[in-house]
Amino acid sequence: MAQGSITFLGTGTAFHTGGRGSQSLFVRPPEGSPLLVDVAPTAIAAALRHGVDLASVDRLFLTHLHGDHVAGWPFLFLHFLFVHARSRPFDVYGPVGSRRTLEGLLELCYAELVDRARFPVRYHELPVIEAEAVPVGDAARLDTLPMLHHASSIGLRLRLARAGGECVVAVSGDTAWCPAVPRLADGADVLVLECTSVGRGIEGHLSLEEIRSHAAELGARRVVLVHLTDDVASDLATDPLPRTLAAHDGLEIALPE
Repeated sequence: MAQGSITFLGTGTAFHTGGRGSQSLFVRPPEGSPLLVDVAPTAIAAALRHGVDLASVDRLFLTHLHGDHVAGWPFLFLHFLFVHARSRPFDVYGPVGSRRTLEGLLELCYAELVDRARFPVRYHELPVIEAEAVPVGDAARLDTLPMLHHASSIGLRLRLARAGGECVVAVSGDTAWCPAVPRLADGADVLVLECTSVGRGIEGHLSLEEIRSHAAELGARRVVLVHLTDDVASDLATDPLPRTLAAHDGLEIALPE
């Protein structure tokens, strides 16, 4: 049985500061097929650069519907259509509005290809509410929590089957500090947490200063910071937090066995 891993295809903001790609994750579970969390406009190039097998991906999870998290969809669709000649279904799990957003992007970018796909895209739209143990296909369940950023923002707790139990990968997406953040972290094996700036002050986003002040509330085995700049990574390297890592594009971490 594979151990499982997360590859960070993009760890930056919408501004790509320092050359970082926008946030996107490739998750290889201990059991079942790989999945993507968010599909940034830079995600496909990053996947090819870092040796990620896009043909193996059967599910996409969206944390919210801002462009830096979803605008790679037309290019993933192109790969499925022309590079991989995909025929098996593809499942999208995201907040209400995901279908309209992704189909709208594809229509704007490649309208002539909309009817050429030989694979069905199955949309599973999730209310932006607290929910537990939602079945999400192959050897996985999902908990959701509303986050404080955008009307579509949901924190995801992916409960991935492994020998003897589950491995929990929690992903905040973009969010300000709110009571849902420690609940998202509670008991997670890995918490992927946004951290846009060193100091407070960017509306709808977390800072390293806030994460330091709330560190005792983050009950995850490991915290990996994304949606960041090199300034955040440098500050954390100078003054480390226990169990906390600043991600970089191409980073791969193993999931606990």
